[in-house]
Amino acid sequence: MRPWAIWSVFEFECRRTLSWQRLLLVTALALFPVGMILLIQYQGGRLEQEQRAAAFLFVLITEVLCLMGMLLWATPAIHGELESKTWTYLAVRPGGRGSILVGKYLAAVVWTTVCAWLSLSVCLWVLHYDMKVSHLAVPLGGLALLSCLVYGAMFILLSVVFLQRAMVAAVAYTALMEVVVAWLPATINHLSVQYHLRCLLAKWMGWALSSSNGSFDSLFFSTTPASRHLLILLGAAGLLLTAAVCILRQRELVRPDEG
Repeated sequence: MRPWAIWSVFEFECRRTLSWQRLLLVTALALFPVGMILLIQYQGGRLEQEQRAAAFLFVLITEVLCLMGMLLWATPAIHGELESKTWTYLAVRPGGRGSILVGKYLAAVVWTTVCAWLSLSVCLWVLHYDMKVSHLAVPLGGLALLSCLVYGAMFILLSVVFLQRAMVAAVAYTALMEVVVAWLPATINHLSVQYHLRCLLAKWMGWALSSSNGSFDSLFFSTTPASRHLLILLGAAGLLLTAAVCILRQRELVRPDEG
């Protein structure tokens, strides 16, 4: 892989995202959490407690918005080039395969993170009428970036392994690991990305054990230092992306109508 090639792919993907269709999609994603908060307030609900507001924004932005963004932009990374019949010309360039994958990954991460930060900013502006929430920006913004990095690498790997069914595989992974396994009060939930993000949220917000239910507390609190959770997430992103590049270099890819 060559840095200039990665940058070229990244720049092209960013320019392509500036189309009105994609900008409309980014806007819709960014406004979804805002709409949910406004709906709660319209119905008379309030997120007056800091812990409740942080947990609500964590679910809406770090989990829902970031997952949806990476599903839409990272999962079809390779299949889209095969469908448009451009893969043959791109892949023959020196380091082309890896550069395409990493460039598309970075573009997906950047756009989804920007979308998440924009949504978080508007949500905090809406919530500041009920409580002081400006201090939530840094921890939640950092968690959104981590979420995009890891989920993006995971979906990029799935797009290479399950070429024709990448979206199905990504949705299945999300439903199984990040919805079911992540909420099991057992050690197996450590395999999910969401578990480590939740633990970082609790540690960065300075939350303390407040429930008498040990099983519930284990979903948010751990004795593991925050630095270790951070290293696990960053290491997972690096390993998943490296595995995707290595597999892509060895695969013989054909267009769906040729397979």
